[in-house]
Amino acid sequence: MNPTSTVFEKWNKKIHIYLGLYMLLFLWIFSVSGLFLNHPKWFHGQPQRTTVERPVDMLEAGDRLSKARHLMEQLDLKGETLFQGAPKAGQFTFVAMRPDERTFVNVNLESKIAKVMHVEGNFGQMLGTLHTFSGVRPIWREKEPKRDWLPTILWSFSIDALAVGVILLVGSSLYMGFRMREKRIPVAISLALGTAICSFFIWGLV
Repeated sequence: MNPTSTVFEKWNKKIHIYLGLYMLLFLWIFSVSGLFLNHPKWFHGQPQRTTVERPVDMLEAGDRLSKARHLMEQLDLKGETLFQGAPKAGQFTFVAMRPDERTFVNVNLESKIAKVMHVEGNFGQMLGTLHTFSGVRPIWREKEPKRDWLPTILWSFSIDALAVGVILLVGSSLYMGFRMREKRIPVAISLALGTAICSFFIWGLV
């Protein structure tokens, strides 16, 4: 074995081990949340809903995000600020979105009374939300979707890093599997089976 190949194999193993350790908890989260999404009956409990009304102070100037953030400070809310659909006359509405909680805020602009509805899920539901949580989704019908909460920005960056890491991890596994000459048949069977099943769902159902 030439020195270049030896060095590559050494670094390939290190990358495989340390990437796997770094991504351990992320992959656990996605595995458990995937089970929750696929088998919701396994995880008991319904979201807890509470509604309160509170007087608020509205900003006279500024864009919708500034006004919503001003209200969130008064109501002690944290999360991604979402505006669903077009504004309604006489009302100011938005959603403060977190993986563990959604808070629907509806302010009567005449009375300056905010109706605040908290929808809080259990641990399994929080993991299920994290599975698809990006801060921006077309289903929310936001006119100008963007991430404005630091944890959302960090989570989105982490998922990008996780995706790249999994690609590298798979590439590392392919290389190590190819180098296992004495086990090429079971390696080939495993690779072919996974490829066939995945290909069916990607192309066979189109």
